[in-house]
Amino acid sequence: MKHFSSRASFLIAVAVLLVLTIAMFGDVLFTSKPIVLSEGSDLSTLFIPLRHFGFSELRQRNLALWNPHIYSGMPFLGPFQSALLYPLNFPYLVLSLPKAINLDIAMHIFLVGVFMYLWAWHRKLHPLACLLSAILVMFCGAHFGHILAGHLTILSSAVWAPLIFLSIDGLFKESPQKRSLGWVFLGMFAVSMQIFAGYPQYVFCTAVAATVYSAFCIVKAKQRGTIALGLVSIFAGGIALSAVQLFTGIHAIGESVRSTGLPNYGFSALFSFPPENLITLLAPSFLGNIGSIPYWGRWYLWEMSLFVGVTGFILAIYGAIYGDRNIRRFSIPMVIILTLLAFGAYTPLFKILYKWVPGFSKFRGSSRFLFQVSLFLIMLAGIGIDRIIRCGNVNRKTPLVILIAGILIGVAAVYIRHSASAAGPAGLWQQIMRAIYVDSEVSVPEKTYMSADFIRKTGFFASKSLMFSAGTFLLLSAFFFLARFSNKAAYAIALLAIVEIFVFARTSRPTFDFTTTQLPGLKSFIAKHPGDYRVLLHNSNSAMSMGAYDIWGYDPCRLGRYAQFITFTQRREFELSRYHRLYAMLRCRYVFVPVGNKIRVREFKNIMPRLQLIQDYALIPNRNQIFRTMEDTAFDPRQKVILETPPNPKPVKSEQKGTVKILDSSTDHLTIEAHLPNPAILLITDAYSKGWRARALPGSTQKQYDVMPANYILRAIPLSKGYHRIRVEYLPLAFQVGKWISIVSVIIYVGSLGWYWKTAKRLSPNVVFHSWLAL
Repeated sequence: MKHFSSRASFLIAVAVLLVLTIAMFGDVLFTSKPIVLSEGSDLSTLFIPLRHFGFSELRQRNLALWNPHIYSGMPFLGPFQSALLYPLNFPYLVLSLPKAINLDIAMHIFLVGVFMYLWAWHRKLHPLACLLSAILVMFCGAHFGHILAGHLTILSSAVWAPLIFLSIDGLFKESPQKRSLGWVFLGMFAVSMQIFAGYPQYVFCTAVAATVYSAFCIVKAKQRGTIALGLVSIFAGGIALSAVQLFTGIHAIGESVRSTGLPNYGFSALFSFPPENLITLLAPSFLGNIGSIPYWGRWYLWEMSLFVGVTGFILAIYGAIYGDRNIRRFSIPMVIILTLLAFGAYTPLFKILYKWVPGFSKFRGSSRFLFQVSLFLIMLAGIGIDRIIRCGNVNRKTPLVILIAGILIGVAAVYIRHSASAAGPAGLWQQIMRAIYVDSEVSVPEKTYMSADFIRKTGFFASKSLMFSAGTFLLLSAFFFLARFSNKAAYAIALLAIVEIFVFARTSRPTFDFTTTQLPGLKSFIAKHPGDYRVLLHNSNSAMSMGAYDIWGYDPCRLGRYAQFITFTQRREFELSRYHRLYAMLRCRYVFVPVGNKIRVREFKNIMPRLQLIQDYALIPNRNQIFRTMEDTAFDPRQKVILETPPNPKPVKSEQKGTVKILDSSTDHLTIEAHLPNPAILLITDAYSKGWRARALPGSTQKQYDVMPANYILRAIPLSKGYHRIRVEYLPLAFQVGKWISIVSVIIYVGSLGWYWKTAKRLSPNVVFHSWLAL
């Protein structure tokens, strides 16, 4: 790879990006108050408990593979969003949770800017154009908006996409004589980091975008076979480096409710990008914001904004029309194709992709392609400002077109304001709102949404947003007119773009008090009632933060068996609202029921212990039959266990039960000691997963132990007569294989990287490149 043509320009740009990051987040980074970025939402229900539990265990030198706190136990490392192995999550090991979250968000906003700068620099854009591209990505709606919901893994995963596209550009743009292996190493690193960051859907979206982009590029490339091999090496190497996370995740998902994909086409179609939200390119608050007027469009605001600044959008159009074709490099078709993918179920294409293209049936929320759309749109904006800086000579029609567009937008704003204030249901604004409203897709209650007062307020707010857009257009028309005579006007245009996007982000950046997530009353109650039991909370994953153990929770990768059991007991999916007598075998002792502003506690004392020796069993391999048997009031899980395969050894009924106890335990293991006068089945009232295994410790009379599903959702271990000392541990084979692949891959990667830098000094990059690929 080439050295920077101006290292000083890069260092200055990094300094500017750092200053802007501090200006955006300094109040939360340097405060002693427990203030956290976001409005709560997924941050408080999912990520705060995940980070608290995972990194608390990691500080105690325990890499938690299993989470005992929710759903009666489920995999922890596997479902990706724990992101325990992501290197840039180091703040959670050394800082308090509120400070670590704020630093995590700020750091990734800064990094995505730096990486975008590098991508734009490689396309030989002017330093100011590179800097503007970086700033637009940092604060654009498709990325910055996820701070609102606290989507930590989305913010972390998105960062690496510019580096992946940079590595692809590096392979294609360099001449065959200068092609460098460094791009392959960079791509491998970026792919592995994106996987470790913890959001598989962004990995999928980036992979789709990278595949489409590479297909465009390879059509006109020379030495296609060599380049194709380089591309395969990037993704194969990234997968190998992150195998410990990827393999463990695939294993966990294989046992989860997502094992067969999403339930149906309708579920997969959720959170598609509504076509009317294209208006956010011009007016980000047209459909409401986080202020006085709530977002009243379809789905959620943080998922449905394509705002890159009005100035950024105009520059992107200018770059698409007048930019150098060699620099644009398929950016225009990429914007079009990725936007179509983001529309999802609002186009016929999605149904075809859902049925025939692997991956599209595994995720919901095709709107998440918007970040990739934004990357290429912003690259076009950088190309546009670069054209003005280097060439000036703005087409004389451009200022006039921008002026006319601004006037038309202003007229539309005035008309909407007038229409919204008019009485009766026949006005244009009322018709627009009714056309957008779909009960299952809009969060504003229908009664409020259709009220005359709400329609009037939304109309005024939308009109105001369009007026700001119109004003920006008028100002831009003047700057573009001046650029016809002096390219120095480009600096004014760039400054306007920076101010505009920064103000948008700053006014879209909520915070909340971290202490509101801690529930001290519940924590105190559980501390005053010690014991090995579970509870039923109605606060999602709060049990993880309180050290409690819940039979419910909030995680999209909950175990499939367990979810089916809860559905059977509740007679509905995705909800647990009432107690069932079978929850006694889950050790559910307390149920916390919200009643107004208070919480009522119900206690159920007749719960099973964690370990139970059982001498009778029924062999039932069919799930529905198991459920029917357990539903019978004659079924007593203390006396009989339901197995799906024959136990070995088989239990023997006897008046003498024997004894069993736990010697020690952690998140991932139990050490159990048992004395049995006769064979019996050890029932462990924790959730079953194929990753659990048991091995004999010194002194055990039995040399091999099998962990079997019991009562469909629990664990059973057949025990022979005699003394048993057993270590029961969650250690999936996928984790062990993935761990060694990652270790070997890191060693090879570091060694190859060292060899590359050493050899590249003596040989041409092309020779090094082909030598490595040959190996």
